[in-house]
Amino acid sequence: MMRSLLLFAVVLFTCCPATIVVAEEWELMKMHCGKCHLRAEPEGDFNLRSLGSVPSAESIEHWVASVDYVELGEMPPAEENRMTAAERQRLITFLQKKIRGYDAQTADSKRVPPRRLNNREIANSIRDVLMIEDVGTHQPMANLLGDTLHDGFDTHGDSLGISEFHLDQYIDAFRKVIDTTILTGPRPETQQITVRSDDLRRTSLSQRKRPEGPGRLPNALDFHDMRARMYFENFETVPATGRYRITIRATGIDRGVYDYEKTGIYVDDPIRLSVHLGDRVFTYALPDNEVMQIELDEWLAAGTKIQLSYPTDGLRQANNGNFKFQYRYAHDYLKENDPKQYAKVVASIATKKKRERAKVVSHWSNWTDYWQGPRPRVFGADVEGAINDDWPPKRQIALLGENPKAVDAEAILTPIAARAWRREVQPGELDTIIRLVQSRAKRLGDVEAFKEGIVAILVSPSFLLINPEEGKAAERFATKWSYFLQSTIPNQRLRTATKKGELQTYDAVRDEIARQFKAGEADEFLREFPQAWLQLDRISFMEPDPDRFPLYDRKRLSEDMKDEVLRFFRHAIEHNVPVPELLTADYSFVNADLAKVYDIPGVPQDSELRKHVYSDGKRGGLLGMGAFLTLTADSLGTSPIHRAVYVMENFMGIEPTPPPADVKITEPDVRQAKTIKEILAAHTSDATCASCHKTIDPYGYAFENFGPMGEWRDFYMALTERAVKKKRKSEAKTLEVAVDASATFRSGAKYEDIVEFRDLMKADAARDRFVRCFITKLLTYANGTEPEDYSGVETILAKSAANQYRIIDTIAAVVDSPLFREE
Repeated sequence: MMRSLLLFAVVLFTCCPATIVVAEEWELMKMHCGKCHLRAEPEGDFNLRSLGSVPSAESIEHWVASVDYVELGEMPPAEENRMTAAERQRLITFLQKKIRGYDAQTADSKRVPPRRLNNREIANSIRDVLMIEDVGTHQPMANLLGDTLHDGFDTHGDSLGISEFHLDQYIDAFRKVIDTTILTGPRPETQQITVRSDDLRRTSLSQRKRPEGPGRLPNALDFHDMRARMYFENFETVPATGRYRITIRATGIDRGVYDYEKTGIYVDDPIRLSVHLGDRVFTYALPDNEVMQIELDEWLAAGTKIQLSYPTDGLRQANNGNFKFQYRYAHDYLKENDPKQYAKVVASIATKKKRERAKVVSHWSNWTDYWQGPRPRVFGADVEGAINDDWPPKRQIALLGENPKAVDAEAILTPIAARAWRREVQPGELDTIIRLVQSRAKRLGDVEAFKEGIVAILVSPSFLLINPEEGKAAERFATKWSYFLQSTIPNQRLRTATKKGELQTYDAVRDEIARQFKAGEADEFLREFPQAWLQLDRISFMEPDPDRFPLYDRKRLSEDMKDEVLRFFRHAIEHNVPVPELLTADYSFVNADLAKVYDIPGVPQDSELRKHVYSDGKRGGLLGMGAFLTLTADSLGTSPIHRAVYVMENFMGIEPTPPPADVKITEPDVRQAKTIKEILAAHTSDATCASCHKTIDPYGYAFENFGPMGEWRDFYMALTERAVKKKRKSEAKTLEVAVDASATFRSGAKYEDIVEFRDLMKADAARDRFVRCFITKLLTYANGTEPEDYSGVETILAKSAANQYRIIDTIAAVVDSPLFREE
């Protein structure tokens, strides 16, 4: 053993110019780390020899992890630590110096590779290339293959493959968009359609043909079941592409007749109506018992379906949540509040033939005509279109000119290609496409031929790929910036500013980013980045059991939880808060439904998200949000390991060592009337497992007071053996096991509960870890690949620290860094 150590030391000395320094650092590591990490079966499956004398492509991750653990005091573990503060700092300096040297030597090999645009970027980009409001109401992109997510990110280059099948689908989709943007043939006639109340129809929820159902009045049609949609029988789809004026007359009725407990709809929430024009949706709050005229003036594609819906997360409170059981409340309400009317209804039920009535008077089917739940009432509509005051339409003239001729193809297509390719078009670069247009014009006509030319521009690699090697540095920077914050091509303002060199300084970058946020130009980033970073797409993968947690299922709490995250993140940007505040703030944004989960009294009884400051230290920031707590739980229970891994990967930037392939992992079973910690102790008693779990578990136990829905609990509710055998859920809460939410980190830091854990996350080391992780996630989202340059990330972190870690300043430091600029 000693001979092998000496041999390794000799090799290490000869490979490094600073032989004496390296020898001292090696002796330091051997003294404090060798006991666990130089033996035949090293702790955590990490051997010091794997570092080598200097970092390499194979070992750099070990070097970075090593400096991270040493900085945090987790290595050596507290119980075995004999290292002085001076020795620790000397070792940190040594490791960082070696890593910086490696980063400097390999900078060129770490350049960001090209990546394909994802589907939403393609749709946004085509919209702006063609200068239209969106790709169209006829869902032209619906057949594209879905993008594969990588740890939540849809911008990850290695996951965005491209094939011949992709190209075939792109061509089909692009033609559908262009066909409703560039119109040929005679001007379509303008129709005036009056939709009377008896022209209103509701979609059926089943394949079988059924009676229309309740809600039909002489002059209106009511929404009842929120799953159905309403449509115009005499104008179900748009006959010709063009501009349409649509006026819909509607009101909200019976908002306060039944209690919230019956309907799940708050009295202070308005009744809303959504208008669906294909996949373009507009939602309106209706006044109570007063007819409102909803007016729309929209460009619609031929074939677009026009439908109305009732957007609500209520009306699913009764029985198993099926809307039909709502009708039972009509029986209960009339019986209690209008005995005379109740008696009349009961008498009418008795006169029905046996096969026409339910055996029980209170059965829901007997009361459908008397239900008074909150609902929209639609009276009718007027539709006018297609309206084309100019022919061809003005938007087409803006794109191609008034009378486009194939002979002018170069002049017409060059600005289109420049927008699509995000750069200047080089001389001769369009020649092939110009010849295509001119050859097709002989057979198809000039305008149709230009459609083919635009499709060719859009299916070229210069459009479909973000390529860091293409174009000038200023053009590449504008492209990266625009797709980072807006997920589309750069607008003229940004292209001009980068071309003139106006965004070469950190201050200029920060000011422009702040302006874009304030102007609403970066709303796509505010939606998409936190959703990707926090993997909110997973929130319903194993959602809480609907029988045990009916509120989550019936009130669509997953949407409220995601909205809480997005509102919180938007607030952080609007107020430029320090990045660490995202993790451990003492506030968040809640509505009445979330307040039920979080046990917050005094919240206004409506669905609006409002800022709430917590006083008990248990919640606030991302650590206390239902989104995080739910997506890391299972249907009936929680797993501290799941939560720990999520916290490590998404908040701390730590990649935990995966379990060995031959280890059988079993989930804890609280029916054993033990704490989860006690159950997991049997698993972690194995030396191979225990080494890694000493690092992992403390990041998860703190959250054990939060159940699968994020609700607070002091006890696990355990099933008795009798309940398990007989599968009787009525006996599910006969045993209570106290929650143990305490743990000790390898550094020696301890906590007894979530309050103390949150305090530990405010320490300098944890703060920097979180900000570093945030920076890494920003770069992953922007570049399509995880950053491999430790030194570059540390430089951004230092810039963030110099600006009090403020979030806009940190984002600006990322954009201004060489890791983003790629110059």
